[in-house]
Amino acid sequence: MPNFLSNGLRTLLRAWQARLSRASADDIRALLDGDAIALLDVGASGGIIPRWHPYRENIAFTGIEPDERSIPELLNSPDARVFRSYQIIPAAAWNSSGPLGISFTRKPMCSSHFTPNFPFLSRFPDAARFDVVGSTEIECRTVDDLLASTGKQVDFVKLDLEGGELAVLEGAAGTLETCIGLHVEVCFQALRENQPLFGDIARFLHERGLEFMDFVSLFRWERDSFSGAGQAIFGDALFLRGPESLMVLANGEFMTARRARVYLAILTIYERYDLALKFIDLLRAQGRGLSPDDIERFSSIVSRRKARFGRRFRLASMLGRSFSRFAGQNYSFHYLY
Repeated sequence: MPNFLSNGLRTLLRAWQARLSRASADDIRALLDGDAIALLDVGASGGIIPRWHPYRENIAFTGIEPDERSIPELLNSPDARVFRSYQIIPAAAWNSSGPLGISFTRKPMCSSHFTPNFPFLSRFPDAARFDVVGSTEIECRTVDDLLASTGKQVDFVKLDLEGGELAVLEGAAGTLETCIGLHVEVCFQALRENQPLFGDIARFLHERGLEFMDFVSLFRWERDSFSGAGQAIFGDALFLRGPESLMVLANGEFMTARRARVYLAILTIYERYDLALKFIDLLRAQGRGLSPDDIERFSSIVSRRKARFGRRFRLASMLGRSFSRFAGQNYSFHYLY
């Protein structure tokens, strides 16, 4: 394809995606009706995940980041000025307070408390990025302690800690009692010795009323490349409270209007429209949480978005069926959203 055609197509796609993002941001703003989602990002280096980027104006952001080198960049980034509020807590989180050993690897993003599992890593390309080039100890505190020092409660938690996700969750018992959901990087294979895997994290959260909903991304490695095929290695998992369980909070209080609006906004961000409509039905039936006018207004927003999502999903399903006919019955597309 000539360059001017490919460049033109990319420009059109960017414009289309920008229009979709603006429309989504408008709907989230309408659902929140002046409120903001309190988002906690544990391991904030690198900035907010792309899924949440269009909604910055409606997010009260708190990041926990131990790497002092990353903090000035985070605080001075253009994004920091867009959020409803923005705070970085310069600390490391774990399941208890005290010193924790950290091994620095050749690739900084692979550094972790856990020792690299080279018998497994050596099966795949570029295992040298996990070579340990140094170590130190850092002082840690629990998430509950760190948030208590700010007087904040959070609605949603994002975790990406190179194997340390379960330890951080173990130090967040109070936070998990009230939060609505989590976006967690999970491993299916032990990239590091003795690191908790997806099943450990899913079991821990399930016991606290947070259900595994789906994977929102999956990463596979082949023995000679990182092409996206091969063995499932890690991914991002979505955990949420179901609409039935959210009607009564952990401390026995009834559903508040703010909590209802925030929950609907989070479900919309992750395109879980079936859960959103079920929640609206429960609110309508029990006559609490939102006014009748708000219930009908929000139902209209969610139903409209669900219809649009349904069209995309049907198109993806049609492409998947076509691919299966072409490639054979052992093949299918999995729609991640």
